[in-house]
Amino acid sequence: MTSQPAIVRARRVIGRASRRARHAVHRLTGETGGAGGGMPRLAPATALRENGFTVFRGLFTPEECARYGAALKAEAGIQDSVKYTKVDATNSFATARDLLVEGRIVDAVRSALGDRPRYLQVGDLHYLHDTANWHRDSVHRAHDASEAPDWRNDDVPFGVVKAILYLESDNAAMGIMAGSHASPREMDRNRVKRVEDAGEQLVIDAEDDPNRRLTDAQKRNPLAWRAQVGDVLVFDERMYHAGRRVDDGRVTANREAAKFTLSLVFGLDNEHSERMYSYFRYVRKELGYKDLPPTLVDTLARRGLVLSRGWSNFYTEHPEDLRHVHLPDASKLPALIAEYTVARG
Repeated sequence: MTSQPAIVRARRVIGRASRRARHAVHRLTGETGGAGGGMPRLAPATALRENGFTVFRGLFTPEECARYGAALKAEAGIQDSVKYTKVDATNSFATARDLLVEGRIVDAVRSALGDRPRYLQVGDLHYLHDTANWHRDSVHRAHDASEAPDWRNDDVPFGVVKAILYLESDNAAMGIMAGSHASPREMDRNRVKRVEDAGEQLVIDAEDDPNRRLTDAQKRNPLAWRAQVGDVLVFDERMYHAGRRVDDGRVTANREAAKFTLSLVFGLDNEHSERMYSYFRYVRKELGYKDLPPTLVDTLARRGLVLSRGWSNFYTEHPEDLRHVHLPDASKLPALIAEYTVARG
């Protein structure tokens, strides 16, 4: 177990290194024409809008990731080769809070959203964790969510994203249905399974550029993007995705190789973000989210990372929106709606 003084020293070293590396975001955000007639490289905001995701390669150095990873493992009590997951990571770990306020992840998200992001508290620390089933992380996940607020964005743009930092990655990858963030309807799971079973999904490997314009045909098929240590993946929370692994340019069943990630959720300052925050903090009670530490709340406020409406519960004023939310046990939804409706008076 790493000693507390060692963790403090490591965090000081990380702080000095991170200040020198803040320019990394700027060198990763350009949009260029395709080399040799290939598909053009997209700026983060364009890639997020068109494809539902964007990647910041090597935003953190391997040395930084090793130090951050060691500190997080010490704080969480993570043991080698033993799977570990923890929600509400910034409430639980000082190093997760350091990574949040350090700046590079926030800057990357801002370049993708095109405006100042707000932190929505949602965050996970995962070690050797893969969710193999295709899913969305958004509030509304019905087979047809056409009437759900996540897709009512004509006047108020949806801009809720998850940023995942890969602290360890031997063959870690993300399965992605590019463009699925734009459709409120269920993906064609049978077709996707056939493509994956045949090994015909597009693999974006270490030497490939993930921030590129995809054809309509490519968006109809699943892809697997392979992560390297220090990469940050930013994706629209409505996008279908799944944990995958890639070895030698092909998707593999080897899930024992190193994979260690920290995810943080951000959003534009509007009702979509208020809804996302309130959904995880108040509606999904089984997850156990709690109020953030006052010192972190103050830091976030000083840095402009707090929603204008603060940390209030969106659903106390809008209980009618609860009828669209996803619950693991859907039978609990009527009682939840009644509880909020009565509380509103």
